[in-house]
Amino acid sequence: MTKIDIGLRQARKLTNLPHDERTAFISEGLPMLLESARGLYAASQTVSHMPRESAVLKGHAEEEAAKILILMDIVRCPKKLVAGRIGTLMGWYYDHLARLLYAEACRWRPINLKELRTIIDRRRVTHYLEGGMGEYIVPNDLIYRRETSLYADIEALDDGIFQWIAPSGYTSLFDAAPDALVVAEALSAFGAFSVKGLNAVSTVWNEMDFQDDTSCHENDRLIQATLQRLIDEQLASEAANEDHVQSLYGRWQMPLYALEMRAKEVDRSILVAEQENMLWAEMGVSYEY
Repeated sequence: MTKIDIGLRQARKLTNLPHDERTAFISEGLPMLLESARGLYAASQTVSHMPRESAVLKGHAEEEAAKILILMDIVRCPKKLVAGRIGTLMGWYYDHLARLLYAEACRWRPINLKELRTIIDRRRVTHYLEGGMGEYIVPNDLIYRRETSLYADIEALDDGIFQWIAPSGYTSLFDAAPDALVVAEALSAFGAFSVKGLNAVSTVWNEMDFQDDTSCHENDRLIQATLQRLIDEQLASEAANEDHVQSLYGRWQMPLYALEMRAKEVDRSILVAEQENMLWAEMGVSYEY
């Protein structure tokens, strides 16, 4: 049976477009994604008295903005390497965990790509240990928070008990805009979403293929060069300001195209062994398997 390739979720088709056509197509979509994220975040503020519903809308805004960051990583990827990476990146475009990791990475300041890889590898596991001595096996908290804000569901605990769990929102004393949206707003203000802007970004970042030993300072240097080029080409809008500059330096993470972002399955036996090691360590005993 021939699959009917019609409908939504067709981002993978970008992989077959020539560079210039792909750039133009991405440029067309970036403002739509930004408006979608803006609208969702604005709606979350109007229902701030309803924590769960507000959290759902803000979470959707964050993931929409994360899609922008994924597309910008296609643009930042060296042209000679993008053909081998774009398929993976477009897979992340529809992957909730990958989008949440992109969004969360805006808050980190690793010293190099190796440290960033280590952080992401820890954050993408399906289960890990929690508690003072690792006494609980719990699911990935990024996905757990997303799912428990959206749905009522049946939850299984580490001790075999299962129970109903009602959806709930996660409130914070500081209800700021999602970091991914802040980065997207800054890029838009400097004209990076136009075809000329994307070509300027591509030209600057094309020189560097980020590897484990690539420093965060190299990322800062390329951000500076990008902003200067956008200004020199008179692409920055009148709205662009110093806050946007600082947002990019502080939150636009190193490119993630060389990393693995999908969920990493963890065998229960590995976690049980880790629990036993932690118990022996707490007792002051060195225990080796």
